[in-house]
Amino acid sequence: MNIEVLKETLVIKMGLFSFGSKRGKVRKMLENEEMQEAVNQALKDKKVLDALIELLDDKVPGIKGDSLLILTQVMEIDKKKVKGYIDRLILKVMEVSKTRNPYVKENSMILAYKIAQEFPEDVMKRKEEITKSLDTLLEEGDKNDKAFALLMIKQLELKELIPKVEELMEVQDKVLLPFEGYKWVSLGDIAKEVLEGLK
Repeated sequence: MNIEVLKETLVIKMGLFSFGSKRGKVRKMLENEEMQEAVNQALKDKKVLDALIELLDDKVPGIKGDSLLILTQVMEIDKKKVKGYIDRLILKVMEVSKTRNPYVKENSMILAYKIAQEFPEDVMKRKEEITKSLDTLLEEGDKNDKAFALLMIKQLELKELIPKVEELMEVQDKVLLPFEGYKWVSLGDIAKEVLEGLK
């Protein structure tokens, strides 16, 4: 192969890589615990944000949890960066929250709740799917899942789920959520608080 053809091939390959996904690059950053660098890159580069969302499907729990953590930090610094992603991101984060891995579960709850607080209108574009997802959590989740679902119901004012909330009012199981004021609180007390907010 002559030099010119080789140069052209390299230019084409480099071009392809620069337009492709940055999933591998971002994953490497997370493996090397370069969290702050990942946050900085995500604030500057839309493709890094895309990669972080793609990594929510990663098989390694640590990578998933780190991606959630970085997305939350990006939102805290500049929430406009993630606005265009909300309708697909909220469903993905809700799905990820069903995991048994505590690191992933906690970070997904924090991000989902933050999204519901900051972008309720965008989230409600997917109202049917969100309502169904929260209904499933109330039916099938553990006590912490149920408590998280209750907080989301209150935040999004999903009055159609009031009958499900009422069913939990007498439950004395203590829950542990990654939110201020919701550690070692009974599920029933959270249900009562949510009902007051909805009525």
